[in-house]
Amino acid sequence: MEVHVVTADNQGLYGAELDRFFVERHRIYVEELHWRDPSPDGREIDQFDTNEAVYLIGIENGRVITGSRFLPTSRPHLLSEVFPHLCDKMICDPMVAEWTRGFIVEDRRERAGVKLKAAFCAAVMDYCLEEGITRIGGIQEVGWLALWERFGWNVEITGRRELFGKKWWVPAYFDVSEGAAAGARRYARLNHSILVKRGSIRRFGPECDRDEYWAAAATQLTPAAA
Repeated sequence: MEVHVVTADNQGLYGAELDRFFVERHRIYVEELHWRDPSPDGREIDQFDTNEAVYLIGIENGRVITGSRFLPTSRPHLLSEVFPHLCDKMICDPMVAEWTRGFIVEDRRERAGVKLKAAFCAAVMDYCLEEGITRIGGIQEVGWLALWERFGWNVEITGRRELFGKKWWVPAYFDVSEGAAAGARRYARLNHSILVKRGSIRRFGPECDRDEYWAAAATQLTPAAA
């Protein structure tokens, strides 16, 4: 499997793959989980699939088998707009990414086991490290938290859990680090990155938000004048 980074800049290279990504999301988040009403075209696309969204899409032998969406928490996102009632604190930071709409196609879930999940999670960490993202998270399925802890990830639950359909969900975030990437690679039995970047790819998040973030960080690190 390779995990491809798809943004508004290079999505022309991934027309078929991005379309399949939205079809698989519909199968899971509409038909299986019943989070939304069915779409006439069989594709699950919501108000957060904007030009700022980044998609990581796992492709094996030309087939989309897994994927996720990333958004900057400094702009409106799923947790801030749809699930704020679950949050004890709301994250709003251009270098913290909301990680949602994850899936594994149905016929690969049981057979894939931990190895496929770990491989994708390693690619997620690789992407975040390259982009300078410090944390990732959002509304997460509770069942995944134990797996991430097995990878050695630092998991922080930031709100209350709630039952949607047959599964429990909770706001949670994870630190991005080399150690977290290494932990996922160990379970995936990988000794190299499977992240793929093709064409022109914009940096994560709005440029103005990133500039403000790094300017503030620089101010904090600069000793005050005597």
